[in-house]
Amino acid sequence: MLQVFRDHAHKWFIKVLLSIIVVSFGLWGIGDIIYKFFAYRPVVTVGKHSIGREEVAHHLQKETARINTLTKGKITAQQLKSLGLHNEVINRLITQLILGDELERMNLGACDEVLKEQIQSMPVFQTEGKFDTDKFITMLQQQGINEQAFIKESRNGILSQQLLTSISMGGKLPSFYTENLIDILTREKVFALVEIDSSKIKLDKTPSQEQLESFYDQFKERYLVPEYRDITIIVLDNQAMGKLLGISTDNIRKFYDDNKEDLKFPERRNVKRLTYKEQAKAAKAWEMANKGASFTKITKEISGGEIEDMGLVAKQQLAEFAADKIFALESGKATDVLPTGFGFHIFQVTKIEQPRIATFDEAKDELENKLIQEQKSTKIDEIRSKIDDSLAAGQSLTEIASAMNLTVQTIENINSQGKFIDGKPVFNRPNALQKAIIEKSFTTEQGLDSGFVDIAGEGAFVLCVNKVNAAHAPVFADIFEKVKQDWQTKQQQEEASKLASMIASEAKSMNTLVSLATKHNLPLSTNHTFTKLEINKPERKSTDIFPTALAEKAFILAPETAVAGRNDKGGFTVVMLQKINDTKATKEEYQNLKTNINNMVQDDIIAATVNAMKETHKIEINQEMLAQMME
Repeated sequence: MLQVFRDHAHKWFIKVLLSIIVVSFGLWGIGDIIYKFFAYRPVVTVGKHSIGREEVAHHLQKETARINTLTKGKITAQQLKSLGLHNEVINRLITQLILGDELERMNLGACDEVLKEQIQSMPVFQTEGKFDTDKFITMLQQQGINEQAFIKESRNGILSQQLLTSISMGGKLPSFYTENLIDILTREKVFALVEIDSSKIKLDKTPSQEQLESFYDQFKERYLVPEYRDITIIVLDNQAMGKLLGISTDNIRKFYDDNKEDLKFPERRNVKRLTYKEQAKAAKAWEMANKGASFTKITKEISGGEIEDMGLVAKQQLAEFAADKIFALESGKATDVLPTGFGFHIFQVTKIEQPRIATFDEAKDELENKLIQEQKSTKIDEIRSKIDDSLAAGQSLTEIASAMNLTVQTIENINSQGKFIDGKPVFNRPNALQKAIIEKSFTTEQGLDSGFVDIAGEGAFVLCVNKVNAAHAPVFADIFEKVKQDWQTKQQQEEASKLASMIASEAKSMNTLVSLATKHNLPLSTNHTFTKLEINKPERKSTDIFPTALAEKAFILAPETAVAGRNDKGGFTVVMLQKINDTKATKEEYQNLKTNINNMVQDDIIAATVNAMKETHKIEINQEMLAQMME
């Protein structure tokens, strides 16, 4: 081959070929260098430290996962970006680096015993109030962090907390300000309310045609009818795919017979664990266990032992340090003492359940799904081609469904939110396949089909958009009564607002407030009593006519003066401060408030300290790279 190249090296096509090869290798190598440059280029630099793209991405993913868990997946990536999640994560990482520098400069450290107690007291690692080693190891594995790294992070966290606590300790307001603040927060105020229901305001005039048309033009957006579409669809979910592939009960049973050996329930053992913090006590306990003593008897004679019944477990459910030893035991026997960073453990096997083969009924659903996935992977291209070819030949989905023995469905009047005209959802709890159907319905043009769409692990579909009812503003004449009603509602609200403002300005005492309420035939209620602390409590009475925003304004009133505002019933409320009662805070409530105020002061001191530390470090953030990571 080399000789052929030498013989023809002078020819132009060989020169072109060689040039292409050289360029391709050059680009490959350069691309690799460029990739590495960007992959390792720091996103944040803090003095001598730097944080790379991968580390920032790791912390962003962890924080995103945490928030998604809290919100049950209801918050989008765009919403997280708008909330400044990336800035929050970056600030936290910068603070950790700065505090790490300060700890190193001060040569501070935490002893192992304190660290151990701190970790063992974390509720996330406990079962029934006791530290669970298996839970600890399992959770670290789920988080993708080893024990050494976690302990290092925990040590730094404890030291940072101790450093900042020592700085903020003792920080508090002078007693005079604290007592006055508590008095303001706990002193009861009593209010009188006059409610104005907008819907009961009588209007003196009837709107003209011109006024209504002008109102319609001004607020046309509120009357827009969203786009609705009609679609025809063939859905190939697992049930339909099984039917298409011809998978029958006989096929599943044969698959079961052929794979029985792979359908074993593994050996499981009933295990108990005895833990001591002191090695000497654990050694004595092992001697007793080795002679056949029960764990209960051992703990009665040797104090400090903790017994945990781990139940019936398979080998893979156990921590690696103990799994092999436990599954090498005979029933009734115990392991040697197994030390970890959190104590000295002895495991005892009280029962052994031998491995067995699952019955056909136990394995049927899993095997059917496995058969579908296996056969689908080899035939999906064939199915796709058959459907696409039929579509290209001009066949309708109804004809294709009939030929392939599939079910076809027509869905009418759906919008891009996956709802019908009456507001009911097309799919009650849409999965990934159903979400893709709605999305594809609104990215496919009228009269065209979507082509074959395969959603991994969920199924496939093909749909055709039959009709598009575009978003539009309805003809004025068709919604005349609706526009008229909206105009009247708006006029009533304006008149109610004027009336509320007038009463608030004229009411100079409780007597005049009562007179004005009587004159305008408005309901008046008195003795609405609560403190500043109770303003935001949802159980506070009359929050519908006396909402938080109005209560905030009312709390700065002088006695027998009034203010008006919108309420949560669509109307307005006039509020007058009747009187101010004495504070009713108990000694316990007073002390809790004093503690909370001091804690807030200390938090402010810590924040100011960290900000001051940041000023002594050179901090650089690559905002462009950070923005790219959030796209």
